Amino acid sequence: MSMSEKSVSSSLQQLEQQLADKNPALLQAFRLYHELDQVAYDLGLIGMDDSLANKNSWSPVITVIGDDSSGKNEFINHYLNTTTPAIDPHGIHAQFTVLVYRDDASSMTLPGTAVDGDPRFPFFHISERLEQLEKGASRNINSYLELKTNNSKQLKDKTIILAPGFTANQKQAEIELLREHASALSDLVLVFFDARHSTLEDFRSSLSPFLKQAARSNNPSKFIYIINESLNTEPVDLNDWKQQLIHLGLEAGQFFVLSQSSESTTQQAIEQKLTNIDVESAYRILSNLQQHITEFDTVVIHEVKKGIDLWKDRSHFTLTIVLSFIALTLVAGEIQMGLVAVLLDPFIASVALFLLIVFLIPVHIYSSKVHAKFIAKKLAERQVELGLIENLPALFNKGITLWRILLPIRQPVGWTKEVQETLDMLMTRAKGLVQSLNNTFNTNSSTPSASKEETFLNL
Repeated sequence: MSMSEKSVSSSLQQLEQQLADKNPALLQAFRLYHELDQVAYDLGLIGMDDSLANKNSWSPVITVIGDDSSGKNEFINHYLNTTTPAIDPHGIHAQFTVLVYRDDASSMTLPGTAVDGDPRFPFFHISERLEQLEKGASRNINSYLELKTNNSKQLKDKTIILAPGFTANQKQAEIELLREHASALSDLVLVFFDARHSTLEDFRSSLSPFLKQAARSNNPSKFIYIINESLNTEPVDLNDWKQQLIHLGLEAGQFFVLSQSSESTTQQAIEQKLTNIDVESAYRILSNLQQHITEFDTVVIHEVKKGIDLWKDRSHFTLTIVLSFIALTLVAGEIQMGLVAVLLDPFIASVALFLLIVFLIPVHIYSSKVHAKFIAKKLAERQVELGLIENLPALFNKGITLWRILLPIRQPVGWTKEVQETLDMLMTRAKGLVQSLNNTFNTNSSTPSASKEETFLNL
């Protein structure tokens, strides 16, 4: 039984209405998130205005990665097809640009704080993870992120993230974090390379970690590698590019060569993938829902349990140290004064035992609370490191009570068999939504054949 009914925020109510008009399977997924929210709220992991639905992006996300000379800006401008270019093709873009739709001819550019502070955008609270990498990075979030609006119809119900390429950067660790975060939550990742930079070994330090992360993805086929030879005088040796990427960690991917002679056909082939992205997005949402239900136990509760175990072990160790000190004192007393003989008297022994217990209980309580503060701090750091919305220290601190300090209880407060059965039921229903989604899409629809420039790599 829940303590109180968790409300749905106005922004989530709007999302629920949009899903009702868009896809019944996604609407049911959203409602399962609300039930998952209730479990998290009852445990104290989230507040009344928080929602685990914010861990998901409910519209397609496309990440486009590449240096300014790689052709990514020109590709985006061509795809959006607006009178005024959405991205300055001649500008220097060192930030991560989040492109979203706004029904106004005049585009707007907003600072990174607008992205970091809004759960509707893919970099919500990313400043906390940046702060762990470098002290003060959260205050400089505007140097990492920006938000741009555009009225292109192609942007409706989509989010496009433009990410810097793999050229060495003074803030390489932060750039890698943002790049990997964006690609992990995207439905399609387009990676542009300038064919004139034919030696990828120069990018090893930043490219290799990205390729290895792509190999670990649940959907490695979403990564599309595009070699832009439109400014190159010599044709691209595609096999050489593949071998270089494989050497750096690539395991699977799809390739296009973009040249002046093939630009239209290649552009159309890629845009066809963008047209079908709603399907990819829907399956990604359902997959993430199942993952979030699973991680409720395997990650969230697991981390709190680890914290409780560490807290208990440290508290008991402190108590053992105190008892050892008392034992050494008794040994010293026996040597000096024959103290043990005195303690053999039943009355004196009873009084001594009573005084020992009276002394040890407050010492144990105090030391336990001191240890708990350090554990809660570590859990807060771990929460940011894992990118969790769930408040790990809040659940941990619910267990810092007198009886839980004195008794050997290691389960988080509220983590009952009933809660675990509720999660099992939510997982069963979430798995059933995949079949419902299969019925929504027409699996017999024809797919255009790939262009000559398209090649595949499946190792």
